[in-house]
Amino acid sequence: MTTRFKIIVAGAGPGGCVFARDLAAAGHEVVVYEKGDYETLGHNWSDAVERIALKEIGLDVPEEGPVNKGPLVKKVGRSGKGPAIFEEHAFPEMDVWAPDYSSKKKIHFRYITTDRRALGKLLADQATEAGARVEYGYEVVKPILEGGKTLDEVRVTGAIVKELASGEETTVQADVTADDTGFAAALRTQLPGETGISEKFKESEFAMVHRTVRQRDKTKAIEDIVRDHYRYGFYTGYQWAQELNEDEIDVGAGIKYKAKVPDPQETVERFIAKHDSITDKVVRGGGGLCLVGKSPYSLVANGLVVLGDAASQTIPMTGCGAGGAMMGGKLAAESVDQAAEIGQADISALWSYNRKWFVDSGRGANYAALTALRNILQKLSNFDNSFLFRKDVFSGDMLTSSINGIFQVPTLSLMMKTGLSCISRPDLLLTLNKATSIGTKLYKHYLRYPKSWNPRTFESWSRKSEQLFLKAQ
Repeated sequence: MTTRFKIIVAGAGPGGCVFARDLAAAGHEVVVYEKGDYETLGHNWSDAVERIALKEIGLDVPEEGPVNKGPLVKKVGRSGKGPAIFEEHAFPEMDVWAPDYSSKKKIHFRYITTDRRALGKLLADQATEAGARVEYGYEVVKPILEGGKTLDEVRVTGAIVKELASGEETTVQADVTADDTGFAAALRTQLPGETGISEKFKESEFAMVHRTVRQRDKTKAIEDIVRDHYRYGFYTGYQWAQELNEDEIDVGAGIKYKAKVPDPQETVERFIAKHDSITDKVVRGGGGLCLVGKSPYSLVANGLVVLGDAASQTIPMTGCGAGGAMMGGKLAAESVDQAAEIGQADISALWSYNRKWFVDSGRGANYAALTALRNILQKLSNFDNSFLFRKDVFSGDMLTSSINGIFQVPTLSLMMKTGLSCISRPDLLLTLNKATSIGTKLYKHYLRYPKSWNPRTFESWSRKSEQLFLKAQ
């Protein structure tokens, strides 16, 4: 028989809501504590979310085609009412341009543009309908810790929860506590340093992003054509334009945090200034920090699981995190429910979540390799990146894989092609060889993630991981 666990979730992000929904549906007592309110769940902009992740959590995703159709697709003038979460358009094929627009590749874009605020509400509703309790205006301020200081010894037995309106704090006991508090990782970072998984994310693990959805002047759009595209490798990051429908366009950019280049908002404004059809009327938008760093080496401790941005479940090459967070919530829920079957919530019982994320799903291994690749390639200039586009070193296949969150292990023929293409640029060839070599080593190393919890095995694996990441700095 399955033991009925009591579970608390800190944060109602995509990962936390899917986690709560699935465990409540399995018969567990689940309470979600969210600082904000229902109306402001999620970012106030459209975002590219992986189709496969949306399907995996059970949503009715439109098939790829010239136009998205279905009950969850937004209609012009609907103003976000109802369950409509997907934009009307679809672009299974996307143009990716070099920074100087001298060359382009066509990639298979396996995302769908989604209204993140509408998605946030839908997932919260699903969690509530499954039986979870979602409490708004409450902040989980600290975990309740017992035992020693190492990952093997420390145990999370609940959390201190604050009602923001009154400031009153309450101790809430739980069998399992989930940290879905965003990149602040408010619970995980309060574990003892000796656990090896409590470190805060570094500045180098962030990007700065700005995006705006603008109204278009349809009379001018006939002459001023703006095609859906990405400009990749541009000022350490990327810039994009996506036509959401005949009335609206999404324009944005992302760069490395604190990079000595034009900030993303300036880049966006420059692009808009070149197109008369894009008006000054802002429909929605925003920006700020975006996490693109590596995950902690374990996403579980005794009585604790870590989800979403708190676990850095984001695609390093794009910063897209909703899909990874939802998959993390789904996989963590499966492991917690399995742990409940034996009536235990210790690290050994929860360890399968690590294996599911890092190995079985392939996400953890791919994201780790892409993180190393990004860290090294970010040092290339616009001129270098444009050169690699023209030489087809940055090919359509390679860009399709990396933008969709998959590390492409280089073949012998690919390495020979790269060598011949870059024979006039030995410095560039050296950088590329370093990036692919370390990326491949990390990918294979993560596929050897420990199958079960053993402190010595995990310490050895973590030490090797750190050595490889340091080489990618």
